[in-house]
Amino acid sequence: MLKKAVLFVMVFFSVAGATQGSLEFKPVKKNFNKSEDICFYLKNNSREKIYLPSSAPWAVFEDKDFEKVIFSPIATQSIVEIKPSQKKRWCWKQKDFNNEQVPSGEYTIRLTVFKDGKRLFLNSTVKINNSAK
Repeated sequence: MLKKAVLFVMVFFSVAGATQGSLEFKPVKKNFNKSEDICFYLKNNSREKIYLPSSAPWAVFEDKDFEKVIFSPIATQSIVEIKPSQKKRWCWKQKDFNNEQVPSGEYTIRLTVFKDGKRLFLNSTVKINNSAK
């Protein structure tokens, strides 16, 4: 019984990793200057449609544990379909919820997508340098 459970867990995580591998989520570059728009995109490299829960399903976190969200855009709560080979792009203006410039440092952007009826979180890290544009 234990062997079957271990095999199930191994297969489940292998499939979950492969599923995320067909979705490309990354910033246009890794390092940004202060006040420079941080743009990032999602590309559907799979053969199936994927869905976004809103027009801007992303949030910016100050930590890698996803405990300190510093910004999440206001967005329409409508399902957005992304077809195979389609790409969607967003930009963050380096502002927090109070519309103030965030300090230099590393930030994690988390995107929520649905594929095959399952919710996936895709993450990307960016760095804001001290120098201004």
